[in-house]
Amino acid sequence: MLILFVIMVYQIQKWGAQEYKKDSLDLKNDFKLKGIVDSFHISNNHCFAVIYMSNFESNFNYFNPKKKKKYFPYAIKGENAEIYTQVCGSQINSGDSVIIDSNKRTVFFKTKPIGNHEGDINFVQGDIGYIKKKSQLFPENFLK
Repeated sequence: MLILFVIMVYQIQKWGAQEYKKDSLDLKNDFKLKGIVDSFHISNNHCFAVIYMSNFESNFNYFNPKKKKKYFPYAIKGENAEIYTQVCGSQINSGDSVIIDSNKRTVFFKTKPIGNHEGDINFVQGDIGYIKKKSQLFPENFLK
């Protein structure tokens, strides 16, 4: 029984590493965004946020976050952008700066409450329902 459990854990870790590597390649799509937070909504699920921006620069002028069965952590439509990422309400305020570099898989926050901090970007998975309720750009994409 113990040997079976060890083999199962090894296979799960191996599968997880393969998925992470594949996601890393998919996320490396040269997307860059730099802007100022207009407003945001924080879920009660591990400080997940939908961040809204209208004052931003990006090398994309349109980006639909739904690609096949995956959801990218950012969206652009017209003069508006959204970011879907892990950040708590105490870590961010309106007026703070956000920088995303998809090739580095990073989101960088220049904030007043706690100073500068950096996080990882990943495909959105467990918070699809929350994004569907709060997205102003592509709510139709986030069907469960």
